Amino acid sequence: MRICYLGGFDPQYSRNNFLRQALAENGCEVVMCRVPPGMPTAKKYPRLIAQYRQAWRSCDLLLVPETQQTTVPLGWMLARLTRKPVVFDFFLSMHEMVVTERRQFQPGSPQAARYAASDRVAGYLPDMLLVQTRRFAAFLESRYQLQIAKMHVAPLGVNDLLFFPHRAGLTPDPARLTVLYFGSYIPNHGVPVILDAIELLRGDRRFHFRFVGDGAGKAAALAAAQTRGLDIEFLPRVEFSEVPEQINRADIVLGVFGDTPQADMALANKVLQPLAMQKTVLAGDTHAIREHFTHGEHLQLVPLADAPALAEGLRQLAADAAMRARLAEAGYQRFRERLTPRVVGAGLCARLESLLTAN
Repeated sequence: MRICYLGGFDPQYSRNNFLRQALAENGCEVVMCRVPPGMPTAKKYPRLIAQYRQAWRSCDLLLVPETQQTTVPLGWMLARLTRKPVVFDFFLSMHEMVVTERRQFQPGSPQAARYAASDRVAGYLPDMLLVQTRRFAAFLESRYQLQIAKMHVAPLGVNDLLFFPHRAGLTPDPARLTVLYFGSYIPNHGVPVILDAIELLRGDRRFHFRFVGDGAGKAAALAAAQTRGLDIEFLPRVEFSEVPEQINRADIVLGVFGDTPQADMALANKVLQPLAMQKTVLAGDTHAIREHFTHGEHLQLVPLADAPALAEGLRQLAADAAMRARLAEAGYQRFRERLTPRVVGAGLCARLESLLTAN
């Protein structure tokens, strides 16, 4: 099967990087018709059309990747003209991300209405939708009346060629556990909750906190840490290829703790990547995580937006090295069972084959 990936996307972004690896490991070939992310639609469409004209005869179907809602109408039109099925990776709702979570526009505003309309059209037109969790599939059915039957759950997984168990990271002070947050400080990460938990652990010399990344919320986090006298090592964003080394240097890796719809409906790289590296993970308890992992068996979970619970979870992990090792091993094994490219890709390729047969 030969699949045309069509849109304005970054091929190194973790989601489509993973899906392309998953397809390749299961015998599918991917051809990319792409322009840089963020290109205006008026420029994007002609360039994508020109590339597709060169590729369509050798392709079996089109796949529009994540966050490309505005490209779906073009993909649908090209697919109909060339008699191919079209699939959209409905990885997240742009309305939920931009309006509900990041609050860039007011609910009910013209901008919010446009994002909702874009989500609705992008869900309605394709022959098949990829979603990352059953929870998100239920949201799309309820919010936009999209058919569950045309959705396929392709979980967010991890490129296991990059993220795998390494030798133990170098620990400057073996008596202190390095606790890692890495990310872009977006609301669903719950960085203010993490800061509150760190303040509750003030004076506990068992912990060294390291924050790696940049983003709109970083300045506020830096200011809050300085004002409150919190001992945190802040580092800038690193290249994607350097993330495994940062995880390897940590003893405990933090997931998401913000009480937002996105946190509850979506899996997070900051949870899955350390599990793939056999690291101990402490994360907020969400429906998305519970689809694959069990509290106390594969990782440690605490309620969202609950700083005292997060602080207590860290104390429990610090006090029990055997538990940390057990969780890390079991979490890694569950990842291998469910979320490697080969496993996710096998189910995805089978569903795509059935789509081709039906068409």
